[in-house]
Amino acid sequence: RVVAVVAQGAAWQFKGWKMGGRRGGDGGNPVDVFTNSFGYYISFEGAPVPRELQGWNVRKGYLSKDKRGLDSVVFASFWNGLDEWMGVHKRGYLPG
Repeated sequence: RVVAVVAQGAAWQFKGWKMGGRRGGDGGNPVDVFTNSFGYYISFEGAPVPRELQGWNVRKGYLSKDKRGLDSVVFASFWNGLDEWMGVHKRGYLPG
């Protein structure tokens, strides 16, 4: 039961995955993976976002190199986004 995936921004990271496969394919298609799971990408502010990531359904969180006390805001964004996504797409996995 995979509900969330943290992406690095490279398609090779999904090679051989069972989920995200199209019929007749070997799996691991990032577009399909992020259609069926909550995707999140974390990077430092100002760092270039990988081109491959542009077509994927992922939320982006940016960490500040200078204001590390704000990391919790990015982490809260991940958890709140996951809660929201699960409420829409995987309601049966939520308690009560």
